[in-house]
Amino acid sequence: MLVTKEIEIDMGHRVPNHKSKCRNLHGHRYKIELGCDDKVINKTGDSSEGMVIDFSDMKEVLMDIIDKQFDHGFVMYEKDLFANKFNGLKVCENQNITFVPFIPTAENLCKYWYDLMKPELEKRNVKINHVKVWETPSSTALYKE
Repeated sequence: MLVTKEIEIDMGHRVPNHKSKCRNLHGHRYKIELGCDDKVINKTGDSSEGMVIDFSDMKEVLMDIIDKQFDHGFVMYEKDLFANKFNGLKVCENQNITFVPFIPTAENLCKYWYDLMKPELEKRNVKINHVKVWETPSSTALYKE
């Protein structure tokens, strides 16, 4: 059984080598969907009886791993030419800037967030199926192993 939960965050980024406007600093209203595919819990009396995973538990994982670190922040490729300037802002001005070892495209963020959430869900004995990221209302990336 496949169940999904979505959250939305506001986050800035830039794609430094992009041929068009995306090489500029800009932001998006990202929507992130977490999909879990597992057996329905049939243990009588269990709080999650009849569920794959409680939706509130899925939301907790999304909020702890994605929202807490990335919402109202900026994500930047650690080798971006602007990285040193942004590191100064992070340190001196206490700005929410996350440096990552990849160009922060929707595709790369999708896989990255999948990889961050997978171990947390495994601790809860639930199988992650996919992560889907909307960078705009009509542009998405979906990652599943």
